[in-house]
Amino acid sequence: MLRKSFFTKLLIAYLIIVFAYTMIAVCLSFFKDGQRVRSELSQNQQNFLMQSRDKIDTKLGVSFNLIAQLRRNDHVVKFAEKERNYYEITQTSYALQNHIDAFSEFGYSIDLMKTNDDLVITPQISSDRRRYMEDMGMTNEDLAQLGTDSTSPTITLSSRQKTTSTDNESVSIIIVNPERVGIGNSLFFVVSFFEQLLLPPLSPDTQEAFAIIENGRYVTLKSSFDDKREKQLLAYPLAQLDEQATVDYKKLSNDEFDFHLIRSNTMPQWSYMYVTQNYSLVDSFSPNLKGTVLLLAILIFVGLAFAYTVSRRMYRPVGHLVGLFKSYGEPAGADEFAFLNETATSISKANEQMKSALHEHKLSMRDKFLRDLLHGLVPPEKVDDLLNAHQLQSLSSNLSVCVISFSNAKELEEQYSKDAILTIKLKTSLIIHEQLKVHFPCELLDHDFTKFVFIISESDTESIQKKLMKAMAQIEDAHAYGLTAAVGQPVASAGEIDRSFIQALDILKRRSAVDKTSVITYKQLSQVQMVSYYYPIDTERELISYVIRGKRENALNTLNRLLSENLEQRQLTRQQLDQFSLLVLATLSRIIQQLNMPFEEFVQAHKESLDIVQHGESKELMVSAITSLFGAMMDTIDQQNEMMDNSTVKRMIEYIHDNYNRDLSLSMIAEEFNFSPGYVSIAFKNHSGENFKDYLNFYRVQQAKEIMRQQKDIKIGDLALMVGCNNANTFIRMFRKYEGLAPGQYAKKLNEKE
Repeated sequence: MLRKSFFTKLLIAYLIIVFAYTMIAVCLSFFKDGQRVRSELSQNQQNFLMQSRDKIDTKLGVSFNLIAQLRRNDHVVKFAEKERNYYEITQTSYALQNHIDAFSEFGYSIDLMKTNDDLVITPQISSDRRRYMEDMGMTNEDLAQLGTDSTSPTITLSSRQKTTSTDNESVSIIIVNPERVGIGNSLFFVVSFFEQLLLPPLSPDTQEAFAIIENGRYVTLKSSFDDKREKQLLAYPLAQLDEQATVDYKKLSNDEFDFHLIRSNTMPQWSYMYVTQNYSLVDSFSPNLKGTVLLLAILIFVGLAFAYTVSRRMYRPVGHLVGLFKSYGEPAGADEFAFLNETATSISKANEQMKSALHEHKLSMRDKFLRDLLHGLVPPEKVDDLLNAHQLQSLSSNLSVCVISFSNAKELEEQYSKDAILTIKLKTSLIIHEQLKVHFPCELLDHDFTKFVFIISESDTESIQKKLMKAMAQIEDAHAYGLTAAVGQPVASAGEIDRSFIQALDILKRRSAVDKTSVITYKQLSQVQMVSYYYPIDTERELISYVIRGKRENALNTLNRLLSENLEQRQLTRQQLDQFSLLVLATLSRIIQQLNMPFEEFVQAHKESLDIVQHGESKELMVSAITSLFGAMMDTIDQQNEMMDNSTVKRMIEYIHDNYNRDLSLSMIAEEFNFSPGYVSIAFKNHSGENFKDYLNFYRVQQAKEIMRQQKDIKIGDLALMVGCNNANTFIRMFRKYEGLAPGQYAKKLNEKE
């Protein structure tokens, strides 16, 4: 059994290509997605930092504007200029409270203290400086940073305070801003921001941090990193980052973090830093994992389908070749190409053998010229030149043609193979040729399977007959087969030799009319023709066929030829005339039999004409009566043709469709529809375009194909019986004739398609 090795290799190759392209496509898609994600993420991070800066700067700006307003407030000015005046202190506290209430959504508060006084005024209550700083979570070091006048620098502090309601700590960012108020007096404006309200919220799903940096230190840091990463972040040298921060966005990176930096527009000494985890390939893969896997699965599935489909299409010519070559033998071997190579080699050898055989049997130019001469294919003006060219000057004039055939050709075919018969014919022709050329110049030519031809340069027919009879007698005595020779009428020149050849062939056809003799001459046949009737079996069959098929003109031409030959050209005796009449009536009887017509009815209807034919009172009356009888017979057939219209043939076809699984025959159809088998056969072909047997076999094959589609494992023997074939081998030959392959191969193809 042949394995589809090439198909498997082809499929694997396409699968490898598809897999490679799939992986390339997925990697490219992944890379592009990664680039897109990185770009979007970087843009989002930049937007986040810039928006955060704008929001924080807005809050700072509002607080600084409020400080500017407070500096112009009368009560604040008087508080700064005078010693402790509790009325002014109270009014200043109210002013702070009013301003704070107006901007409460910004989440900050402003307190006031003098540079030379420990009193601190807040929107809620006034207290001394030390207690205030303790409440604010400020240390002694923070206190020491405060100066004594407006020339002191702005101080930024970060403090942690416990809330009164819970034990949690709240982180505040404190800005101590010294300002000159009034004439020569300074106040400290202490602005406190709640870190939670000042800094942007961080996503709980990602690790990130936001910080405010001042002079290389953290003012505040808000982080969602784990402890390990937060320690790494705190240990990072901020001075380098702070130095590189500008009012424009800037990004710096190391192995662990991406630092997004921008400087505050409101507090130039502040830098805002947004810290994110360094983006990696794994980070880009994670959000696209499902999409990537889905894309990979889709591409692999489509690739498998594509590879299989393309492999099938690419394999189809090879499979077709294998199917064609199966007729030379059952496939076997490692793969298809091994089988095709072996089969092609065997075909090549067979072709070489055929070429060799054709070359051996190819006619020489000399023999081809002689063959063309016999068939009248050589132009008369070229005959002499070609005779000289082929050194055949001896055949220029007074020529006779002799055709020799085996007398018992059918018996020879039953006893010997074709090769053996050809060998016998060759040796026989050579023996006769050797004996004839002793007496007169002659050329030997092969004619067909059982005949060979001599072109003899001699016009004496009796001399040729004697020499032939002597040579043939020696062969017949030595061997168990007989020979018959026919000698045509001599011709004057080589250009007329085709007439002698045609006459010799005609003599062989009519040899039964001559008394048994091995060599028949044209003279003997002429004598017999004048005293014997002419009614060849082949001509009778031709006449019957034309009549039954309704070919009126052809039938009448054949009949007139017979009547003219026997009743006008020949001189028949009364006995021979009666014999001819009986043969004509026998022909009519055969036609009636084949048409399944009632013989008695025909006799009664045409009794007068039949009497004339039987008694033969005169040749003229016989010609008229015979022509009338055949004309009446054809009229009857025309009537039957009118009866057998298309509907009748359709009913016959329906009968075939209903009974194809039986051992159906033409006789059964004829009996069913009351026609003769011969007539049914001809009428069926005339109306349907196909003969009965071909139509039945084709329909059986179609039904067998349908059964194989429905029953996958059916055996060939059972299938043959189901469609009306009793012999499985006959069914296989029939199936191969119409489908080009055996039933088993067709079933295998069906299974492969599914």
